[in-house]
Amino acid sequence: MGWDSRRLERLLFVSSPKLDMPHAVNAEVAAQYSYDKAFAQADRALAAVFAPIQPLDTPVEELYRQVMVLSADDQLRRAAQDELLASPQFIQYLVDSSHTVRYQDTERMLHLANLAIVAADACSANAAGGELRLADLRARAWGYYGNSLRVCARLREAEEAFARAVQECRQGTGDPLLRARLLAQKASLQIHQRQFENAIESAEASCQIYRELGDSHLLATSIILKANANLFLGETEAAVELLNRAIPLIDCESDPHLLLAACHNLVRCYIDLAQPEQALSIYAETQDLYREFGDPLILLRAEWQEGQLLRDMGHLRKAETRLLEAQKGFLERSLTYEAAVVSLDLAALYLKTGSIQDLRQTAAAAVPIFRALGVDREAIASLLQLQVADQEQQAMELIRFLNARIEPLAKRGLLK
Repeated sequence: MGWDSRRLERLLFVSSPKLDMPHAVNAEVAAQYSYDKAFAQADRALAAVFAPIQPLDTPVEELYRQVMVLSADDQLRRAAQDELLASPQFIQYLVDSSHTVRYQDTERMLHLANLAIVAADACSANAAGGELRLADLRARAWGYYGNSLRVCARLREAEEAFARAVQECRQGTGDPLLRARLLAQKASLQIHQRQFENAIESAEASCQIYRELGDSHLLATSIILKANANLFLGETEAAVELLNRAIPLIDCESDPHLLLAACHNLVRCYIDLAQPEQALSIYAETQDLYREFGDPLILLRAEWQEGQLLRDMGHLRKAETRLLEAQKGFLERSLTYEAAVVSLDLAALYLKTGSIQDLRQTAAAAVPIFRALGVDREAIASLLQLQVADQEQQAMELIRFLNARIEPLAKRGLLK
């Protein structure tokens, strides 16, 4: 089951003052306890874990191809009615496929995860290998569905999906990997809900399970979640320590995106700590990773980060070019928050160079962006004041105020 010797020793050799009692007293105390129920539950869980699953007559890849040619509604209908699709193998294939496209196509990710929960709810205990295995299967599917909803910013629905996943998990085998994954997914949701302390607790609980199981790579994923939550809390130095601890644990071959995300977020930390040389060193080392991954949005975030680095290093004209390109890219993708923050970065840059006319034009162009973001009237009024500010200190105070005003909507350019 992946337990190391220390964990087995804790199970088998319990240290207790009661064990030092005289034999007769100790026997009397022991007689008050019965472990029959616990052992019966353990036997039941182990039997479920190792129960064989009936193989499919049709390869799962072929089933997937047959389903994908149907309309979205017909896919859902068939997943609810076809026993072949309501099988553990096909449901896991849907979950894996959803996870694979999470960076390229969020709508498809969500649709595949939705198919997985429909098929899982239609799956029978007999097909899943028993009631416990069925509960695990449904917990896994609902967890990925909740995570997909979280990525699509449907946070209330995501919370409901995770509640269902936890309920199913409690009725399952007690699979520690499943529990750890659900805790990590819950931590991601709590970060989006700005429940940062709760996110740290959930991520740490996930870390503890991965430590006990000896899975360094999955441990790294949860440590990075803790780092992100600390960064949002303003605990940047703690985030740096966590990221530096996580990076050596990452299996770069199997998950290069996790390494890229950790390095990207570490650069973000050093920018916030006003350590541009350290940030630039890491950024330079990750250029091959950015190019290898080739995702347009990730490259856009990298361009934004490069503009901030150039600004902090004093290369102001080059910084302006990068920031303008990043702002344009975010606007084209309707990423309003990112476009708003880049606008403020540009305003601060123009203030630094003394380009007052550019500052005022940037502030004027930012008004519709901030309105689309849904900020309050005070923020819009501050933008209007920025257009006519005639003192550097007053303008910088307005920029700081606006950054603080939209901070509750922040993703801070992090990769996840």
